[in-house]
Amino acid sequence: METEAQFTSIGSSLQVPSVQELAKRPMITIPPQYVRDDQDPLIISDTSSSPDIPVIDLQGLLSSDSMNSELEKLHSACKEWGFFQVPVF
Repeated sequence: METEAQFTSIGSSLQVPSVQELAKRPMITIPPQYVRDDQDPLIISDTSSSPDIPVIDLQGLLSSDSMNSELEKLHSACKEWGFFQVPVF
């Protein structure tokens, strides 16, 4: 038995189905109520110039040879990025 989508009213805007209801059925296109024609599309032309996410070698933090440089990288990653990658060996 197929159920009818449940709608949620948000203020005085259009009634839209909940995300859970949308996820229950396959979609090929974006529903028109979610398309913003009044905005220019995002154009990503060259991702090779994107900054690299910092990588912190946790083993390097335990080594007396590389501890200071890894601590500096960790400090910078936390301060500037708020996160970092950990390599998997």
